Amino acid sequence: MSMALMDCIEKLVPISDFSQGKAGKIFSDVAENNSEYIVLKNNQPTAVLVSVKEYKETQNKLAKLERLLEMVENFRLLKLAESRVGDNTTPFEDLVAEEGFSMEELEELAESVEFE
Repeated sequence: MSMALMDCIEKLVPISDFSQGKAGKIFSDVAENNSEYIVLKNNQPTAVLVSVKEYKETQNKLAKLERLLEMVENFRLLKLAESRVGDNTTPFEDLVAEEGFSMEELEELAESVEFE
């Protein structure tokens, strides 16, 4: 069996171990050695036990990735907008008129719609 698989198996802990006096040892290992455990309930992975330090680091990384993805999306939208600057576009008011509506009718219709 590979070492990675053995490490993973060693980190599986049934939830019943917490009520059998093993919780202290598990929590100490997490706090002191930055270990991680996968908690099993009915032989199914249910939760992951990590140190507070690891959790905070993960949350910080996630926040940074979310900001990066937002910047990438903003950049993509900016490039799309720049690519459309020279396009032959139709003003919204003209489009409404072409469809046989007036802006007043559209505003009245918008006011009559309720969202739940």
